[in-house]
Amino acid sequence: MTFKLHRRTMLRGLIGGTAIALPLPRLLGMLDGNGTALADGSPLRPRYLTWFFGNGADPAHWVPAATGIGDAWAPSAALMPLAEFKPWLTVCSGFNVVVPAIYAHKSAPAAVLTGAQAMQGGDVQLPSIDQLLAPIMNADTAFPSGLHVGISNVTGAGALDFNISFSGPNAPNPPNYSPAALFASLFALSGSLEPDPSLFRRKKLLDAVSADAAELRVKLGAEDKERLDRHLDGVDQLQTQIDATITGADCGMPIDPDVAYPDRGADGEITRARCQAFADLLVFALSCELTRVATQVFSCAACHAGYPEAGLGNVTFHEDFGHRLSPMGVDYGTNGFHTGVEYTMSCLAELLQRMRDTPDGAGNLLDNSLVYVTSCVGLPWDHRMDDFPMLLVGKAGGLFRGDIHHRAAGDSTSRVPFTVMKAFGSPAATFGDAEGMTGDAIPEILA
Repeated sequence: MTFKLHRRTMLRGLIGGTAIALPLPRLLGMLDGNGTALADGSPLRPRYLTWFFGNGADPAHWVPAATGIGDAWAPSAALMPLAEFKPWLTVCSGFNVVVPAIYAHKSAPAAVLTGAQAMQGGDVQLPSIDQLLAPIMNADTAFPSGLHVGISNVTGAGALDFNISFSGPNAPNPPNYSPAALFASLFALSGSLEPDPSLFRRKKLLDAVSADAAELRVKLGAEDKERLDRHLDGVDQLQTQIDATITGADCGMPIDPDVAYPDRGADGEITRARCQAFADLLVFALSCELTRVATQVFSCAACHAGYPEAGLGNVTFHEDFGHRLSPMGVDYGTNGFHTGVEYTMSCLAELLQRMRDTPDGAGNLLDNSLVYVTSCVGLPWDHRMDDFPMLLVGKAGGLFRGDIHHRAAGDSTSRVPFTVMKAFGSPAATFGDAEGMTGDAIPEILA
């Protein structure tokens, strides 16, 4: 007989005299006999994440050659880094941003995130898709408005600044660029305070909760013991990786993260290691249902950061490659742009791999989540807003089909987020405003 656990069961202990609680992922003991609902019969809720990258994609490099389901289509060159996630991948091509192209790198992201034109002298007119979903699926979590993180903090020349999550006009939810700060905020203390990061340097989290973990472990079945051990190992590895960047006045000389982790770079720098650190943290938070809604900005709209790790040097990706203004010539700029998009997708793959490899219910976290991937422009060197880059990755607990390339004939990009809203249970009859408004979902991509 499976030992039944409450969904909010936590491991508790003390660090420096301060109470701390370590959240747990969905263990089988928290679920019904089929692993498809909680033990009390309430349904499992899927998770949602918006993943945004600046400077668009070339449709000739991005769009798969064939449409269809399963073996009928294959990933394009730009999407090859996501090939192992094809069973969860929905490519939505041929969709156009239908709001007027008034503001370069601003009208389009406002449209694909909110369904409406950007504001003159401001940011957006309506809440973004993640904030429309948060009241429906996230109100009972530790972070009801979601978690919002970012990789690059290099300006986008004022397009939408650094933000992709908006509660409404001029009400952004700015991304957090520090894995160390996010690590600290994910572990709740008694009361509503966030933990002092210096506490983690003095004592390991697992040491603090070891007695509680041992007491729980003897009550679990074999599969739940394996899931618990995997979760605790992940926490230990995560703390080891993050510790070097957490400073505290009472901790002596802090470890220099540039020495301990030379490949990670500073907060705000584009590196794969920083993507890996945030992927670990986001998967932890989503798996433990500290939040069911999140956003990640890989690079903001019209981002001027460089991609040196992709072999493109310390030049502005937006100018040298997005607009092909490299002194090396147009062909070099075009090829470099394609390299940068492939590198970007490989960084997205770091998150997807961790989601796929994390058990959740009867499947894995990618089975029970949906990641909406989009950008700020279509073909960048002409500021095109047609054939816009849009992906959905995951099956959202069986709501989405996956493994499909669906091509539309100039349909509005608003149909994609509206389909997500309806699948997740939104009562709204429409998404967006004015030209961007739609009430039409895309049944072909639903299960």
